[in-house]
Amino acid sequence: MNFIHFGFVVAGAVAMSLPIWIHLLLRQRARPMDIGSIRFVKQVVRRTTSRQRIQRWLLLALRALAVLLLGLLFARPVLPDTPASGQTREAAVLIDRSASMSAEHEDGTSAIKTARRLAQRYIDSLGEQALVHVGLFDSSGVQSVSPADLSDANSVSTGTRFDEAFAWATDILDSSDRSDRSLLVLSDLQRSGIGQTTLTGFPPDISVRIQDPAPPVAQNLSIQRVVPTQVELRPGVPVTLSVRLSNDGTFPVTKVPFAVRLTGPGDPVETSATVSLAAGQRKSVDLKLPITEPGIYQGAAAIDNDDALPWDNRRHVAFEVRYPDRLLLVDGDAGRKPWENTTYFVETALRLQTPVGEGPARTFEVERLVWDQGSGFPNLDGFRLIVLANLGHLTPSDAQQLRTFVQSGGNVLWFAGERTTAAVLAPIRESGLLGSTHFLPATDAIARVTEFDQNHPALAMFDDPQHGDLRSLRVRRLTPISSLDSDAKILLSSRRWPLVVSRPMEKGRFVLVATSADRSWSDWPQNRLFVPLIRQLAAWLTGQLDARQPVLTEWITDAEHSPGITTIDEALIVRNIDPAESNICLLYTSPS
Repeated sequence: MNFIHFGFVVAGAVAMSLPIWIHLLLRQRARPMDIGSIRFVKQVVRRTTSRQRIQRWLLLALRALAVLLLGLLFARPVLPDTPASGQTREAAVLIDRSASMSAEHEDGTSAIKTARRLAQRYIDSLGEQALVHVGLFDSSGVQSVSPADLSDANSVSTGTRFDEAFAWATDILDSSDRSDRSLLVLSDLQRSGIGQTTLTGFPPDISVRIQDPAPPVAQNLSIQRVVPTQVELRPGVPVTLSVRLSNDGTFPVTKVPFAVRLTGPGDPVETSATVSLAAGQRKSVDLKLPITEPGIYQGAAAIDNDDALPWDNRRHVAFEVRYPDRLLLVDGDAGRKPWENTTYFVETALRLQTPVGEGPARTFEVERLVWDQGSGFPNLDGFRLIVLANLGHLTPSDAQQLRTFVQSGGNVLWFAGERTTAAVLAPIRESGLLGSTHFLPATDAIARVTEFDQNHPALAMFDDPQHGDLRSLRVRRLTPISSLDSDAKILLSSRRWPLVVSRPMEKGRFVLVATSADRSWSDWPQNRLFVPLIRQLAAWLTGQLDARQPVLTEWITDAEHSPGITTIDEALIVRNIDPAESNICLLYTSPS
């Protein structure tokens, strides 16, 4: 007979002595007394005492046996029905090799090393003819290894994930034709790896054993993320990083120092601070960096702290520092009050300090030019985008300057208006910016957006109804486009007329909007979609939405990768361990 929990047998054997001690301590002791001639009474008492003594010893034995049987019940005795050679056994052993399994016991033994030892002990107990499958699992999947190669198993820099591991074990054991099947799971059982994991589909006749080989971790301070929040070079506005720290332990920490060290185009950049966190608290600390030159900066943020998980005390980061994109707004019909300007609504949308797409907020450096008060365009060097609104006159020299600007990589966003007559469009057409596109005179038309290019970088976000429906934009008056150049592409259109058209020209683009930039021809400025639409168009035209990001950040999902910064195809790849691995909250623990 074998016992699943042999410790209860020992505990029951020790506990059965308690009734004996109680019996000996509480037994009655008679004191002899001479009270005369009681010869016949003595005979009766002697016979009664002998009978009671036998009853008491039987009762004592039954009490002791009951305690012992209770211990045997908890020990779960089983009769072995499999040969000692293990010829009817098949077992799967799952070993967690995620980053958290690198935690060390007080003697310096890591959790993964303890898991290897427990796995080997379990395999040896199965018998020589047992069929054993060993899988090393993490967030990248399951790696099947031979039991002979178990000593080579080490923790990697990935996160924890149980679902694929259990699916792997289920597939193996469910297809087995052996009668004695079992699963051993060796993991620190972090709750972050559970996700949607379920064992409802696991075969019920397979015994499952779970052991935690990791040391108890009561304290862990970690850097969860390092995010650049302000990466534009602006006067008086420093470049800023946000460092998010977390105290996943049970005790508070006070004034723990941490620092950010970076290398870039100039001298090395370093800044430091301290953080105090209550147990379970998370906090983001903004660090201002003394960066004055554009370029790529890379390095790491590190905590000066000693705990059981040292790998999460350091996070790598890289980012590009750039000057903001310069935009020139050309107002062809300036009003006497700011809100009467043709470009008022466009300028308000572009001056908002909100992010465009993912990553740090990229803003626009907006300059406004009143067209009728000047003598043409200024020097256009340094501008990424020119927005023209309701221009009333344009010389061939101005048109040629725009053509040169677009050919060299600049972009133009043109809004029509009452002052945009055929005489104004003629120099544009002659310069080649419009190609073979032709217009009709401005006309009243009740039109709304019926179609838009859902695959276009600037408009793709509006394919999600949660971001708004562009078909709610309406037009009362427009400059109809009678024919399009072959290179032109319609971005927004009504049932009859194109409303927004883009035409590439060498390195730049010329975008035409058939309606006005103010409220005179449409209700666009009054619609809640006007701001995101204008900002998306400007971000696309200035290249902020291009897939040319020089820095890519990712959590490690490949067991072959390690934390750090590498260069692939002229892009920096920043790899860090999933911050969920720093969460020392466990799902379940069992003695190892």
